[in-house]
Amino acid sequence: VGHAVSTGAIEVAHVATGGNVQELQHAREDQQRRLRDATRGVEENANRVGQHVEKVLSTTGISLVVLGRIVSDPAQTARVIELVQTYDLQSFVDHLVHRGGRLPPHFFPEWVRRAGGYFPKLAQVLSVRADLIRDPEVLAQLGQCIETMPAKSPDAVRAHASRQGWSSEDCTGIGESLNAGTVAQVNLLTLPDGTNAVVKVSWPDTRRQMQTDFRLFNHARDILRVLNLNTQEAAAIAAIFHAVGLSEGAVLGEFDLSAEREAMQTIGRLCRPGGEWDQAYAVWLAGVDDVVLRRAPPMLAVMARVYAVQARSSNCRVKVPEPIGRLCGESVLAMARASGESLHSMVTSSDDARIQEAAAVLLGSAVPFIGWLLLCRSTSELAHVDPHPGNFIWDAREQTLWVLDLGSNVKLLDEQRRALCLLIQMISEDSSEPEAVASAALSFGIRGRDGGE
Repeated sequence: VGHAVSTGAIEVAHVATGGNVQELQHAREDQQRRLRDATRGVEENANRVGQHVEKVLSTTGISLVVLGRIVSDPAQTARVIELVQTYDLQSFVDHLVHRGGRLPPHFFPEWVRRAGGYFPKLAQVLSVRADLIRDPEVLAQLGQCIETMPAKSPDAVRAHASRQGWSSEDCTGIGESLNAGTVAQVNLLTLPDGTNAVVKVSWPDTRRQMQTDFRLFNHARDILRVLNLNTQEAAAIAAIFHAVGLSEGAVLGEFDLSAEREAMQTIGRLCRPGGEWDQAYAVWLAGVDDVVLRRAPPMLAVMARVYAVQARSSNCRVKVPEPIGRLCGESVLAMARASGESLHSMVTSSDDARIQEAAAVLLGSAVPFIGWLLLCRSTSELAHVDPHPGNFIWDAREQTLWVLDLGSNVKLLDEQRRALCLLIQMISEDSSEPEAVASAALSFGIRGRDGGE
């Protein structure tokens, strides 16, 4: 069946390009030779797949020739057919630009989970882009998508770890999934000596599918036209896909868990007792009342001040889980288990005391730490770029804030940090001229379609 689908996709791409692409001609000949050598029955099945693909395209009003001019890669051709026929891409786009009425309950979480590929990441990015998605209900559903990502079984994780060189004894210690995200999932891990840990796994097949989708939707505007989705909202839809496409390099980089390991070790060194973060935090605590919180809303300022008072009198720590070197690789990362409770769980609970505690920790510790990495430049150029509450765990007993998911990071030069500081300052001052704000944004690296945007 796999050979048949591949051959069917190559045949469609070959027809769509008029047989003028040499690489497709070679791929077509090679695939047909393989199938003939294997069995005539499989070849016949492949022809049926190709015919079915053409039928799908014709019933959805798609021109093979026009599609071939846009998408010549067989994997991309097969994917766009799958999105149209199996997952109803038109329905997804229609709901994305939803205007008025009620959305079907759980439409986006269910659609994104089924379609997979880069759509979970697209939902994650768009859930905080109120400038692109104007409907609050759509934003809310997009935000729910990453909360419902399906996890692969412990047996699948064990098999993957084994392929990465883990011993059978180490693999046996892999337990149930703790959470699954758009790029990776995290499972419980018990080391042979009984130590509790966790293991993070990224899936190569997910990366390949996501890369195909990124490349496919580089042609979003043309694909929307060919798929008869060129409504008055087409420009806005194309802008949405373009905005997500700009993050391709950063998103695919998150699959490299060896790079995340290095980032964890780097940030972990900054957080050692008496180290750079402790010194910077002491300065922040000293000025929190007079400088930092004077512009904050009264209620938030009160909570942050209470936390700051507690922090001055306690040994509050920021930590990063320590990687377990012998069990780390490009797509597997074992690390110490962070104790405590996710700040996301705390802020979404119905317990007012837990919500207030989470808010105080966020304002009094998480925000200063992330801000320091972004704006003040330690001896490292790294900064965390995905600091949502789910990436922090608070251990109240030990007064420790654990920082997770450092695979989402960026390196900023001094010039960029200074420009970002200036930009934040100007935005916070109502008197700033729009031209000055635009100039600071350009210095930081933000680009619009024209100089006045």
